[in-house]
Amino acid sequence: MSDTDVQEREPEIALKIDKAGVKGVKKKISTQTPEGAFFYDVILDAYVDLPKTQRGTHMSRDIEAFLEAIEEAKKEESSSLEEVLHDICQKLIQKHSYATRAELIAKTRHQYQERFTKITTSEEADVTISVSMSRNDKDKKSVKVKVPGMTVCPCAQEMYSDKEETELDKTPSHTQRAKLIIEAAAENKLVRLDWLIEAARKAFSAPTVSLLKREDEYSLIKQAYQKPRFIEDLIRHALQNCYEKLIEEGYPEDTVIKIEAESFESIHPHNAYASRETTLGELKEEKEFEDNKNHNSNQ
Repeated sequence: MSDTDVQEREPEIALKIDKAGVKGVKKKISTQTPEGAFFYDVILDAYVDLPKTQRGTHMSRDIEAFLEAIEEAKKEESSSLEEVLHDICQKLIQKHSYATRAELIAKTRHQYQERFTKITTSEEADVTISVSMSRNDKDKKSVKVKVPGMTVCPCAQEMYSDKEETELDKTPSHTQRAKLIIEAAAENKLVRLDWLIEAARKAFSAPTVSLLKREDEYSLIKQAYQKPRFIEDLIRHALQNCYEKLIEEGYPEDTVIKIEAESFESIHPHNAYASRETTLGELKEEKEFEDNKNHNSNQ
C-alpha cells in the first residue's frame, strides 16, 4: 500500500480545477458583538482550486477549518459573523498548501430589531456572505442582504388627490410589499451586514412588521402614505443610504454596490423591478456633478 494519499497522486488527465470542495454543510455559529450574542444557522460552501498535478482535494480539511474557527469564536469576547467566516477562509488556504485560492460562501438569516411600534419585534433578513482569498492577490469580500418592506404608489395617490381634491398625504393609493437586495463588495474589508439592512429599511415607505395592533396599523399606514415611493425611488434611496455610510466609514472608491428591488404589485398581475450596480467612486462623481449644477443654477 502506498504512503502517498490518493488525492496527491498525479491525475489521469493533467488539467487544473477551478473549484473543488464541499457544498451545503450546515453549522451553528455563535458570535459576541457589542449588540449582544447572536446565533446563526449557516449553510456553508467551501472551495479551493486544484493544480493539474494533484488528483483530488482533501475535503476533510474543509470541515476542520469550519470547526476550528467556530470553536475559536466561542472563546473570543468580541467576534462578528463576518469575522468568523474570514477566519474560516484563512484556515482553508492554510490547510490546502497546493491551492492558490480559497472561497467561502455562507447563507443564513439575520434577526434585526424593528422598533416601529411600542412592542419591538424581531424581523429577519436573508444574508449571503462571500469571502475569497488568493496567495498572491488581495482578498475579496461581499455581503448581500434581502430585506422586505412596504411601498405606496405616488402616481395613483396624486391622481386620486387631483380628482377628489383631498390633501395629498391623506389620500389613498395602492400599496404593496416589496423587497430590496443590497450587495456590497470590497477588497480586504467586509461591509457590516447590519449597515446594509438599515440602508434598506430606511428606503421603504414603511417597514413590514410581524406584530401590529390596531393603533400600530394606523401609524404605519399614515407613515407610508406620507412617503410614497416608486420602485425606482427605492433604488435611489438605498444607494444614498449606502453611499453615506460607506463614505463615513472610509471605504475605498472601488467598493462595488449592487441593489435590486422587486415590488409584488397589488393591482397588477405582474411585478415591478429595478436595479443599479455601481461603485462608491462613480456615485461620488454623480453627486458632485449634481451639487455643482445646483450650485450654478442658484447663482
